[in-house]
Amino acid sequence: MRLGLIPALTALTALSACAGLSARASDHKPRDSGEIFDEQSGNTLLVVPKPLVFARERTDVAAHERDYATLVAVEIDQSGKYNDYLLLYRWSTVDRRMSPPPDPQEGELRILADGRVIDLKPLDDVPVGLSRRRELHMPEHGDVVAHAYPIDVATLRFIAASRELVVRMPQESLDAPFAIWEDGRRALGRFLERAGTAP
Repeated sequence: MRLGLIPALTALTALSACAGLSARASDHKPRDSGEIFDEQSGNTLLVVPKPLVFARERTDVAAHERDYATLVAVEIDQSGKYNDYLLLYRWSTVDRRMSPPPDPQEGELRILADGRVIDLKPLDDVPVGLSRRRELHMPEHGDVVAHAYPIDVATLRFIAASRELVVRMPQESLDAPFAIWEDGRRALGRFLERAGTAP
C-alpha cells in the first residue's frame, strides 16, 4: 500500500511545483499597460499604445518616397502632478542628398482637426524621460528630428474624436500637408480614459 502511495505523492509534488512555477511566471509577466517608470527622474510615464502617423508623398524628388510625422501622446505623473505632451518625430524615406532632413529649430506644428486649427510651439528641450526610447514609439530610422509640445487633455480629446485630421509643418520650406497614414485615434481615446489617473 505504501509503495503505491509513493509514486502518487511524487506526481502530486511535481504538479504542485509546476503550478507554483506557472503562478510565479504569470506574476512576472510584463503587462501591456502603457506605463513606464523612469528611473532617471522617478516619474511614471503613461504612453499611448499606438501613435498617429502622418505622411506626404514626395513625388517631386522620387517615386514611392514619403515624409512622415509621428505623433505620440505621453503623460508624465510627477508625484500626482500630471503634465501631458505630444511628441513629434519627423523623418523621411527620401535620400537626404535629394532632400535634407528638417532643421531641428523649425519645429512649429499645425494640426487641422475638423476645421479647427491647433498651433503648437515646441519646447526648447525635450523633458527628461521623453528622450529617445523604444517604448515611446520612436521610428527606427537614422534621421529623426524629435520635438515635444505641451498640450491639454481637452485638446487631445478633440483630436481623438475628429473625423478630418491633417498635419502641417509651417516652418519647413515644403509646407505641404501630411495625411493620416496609420490611424491611432482609437488608441488615443484609450489613452485619455486613463490620463490623469495613473497610479
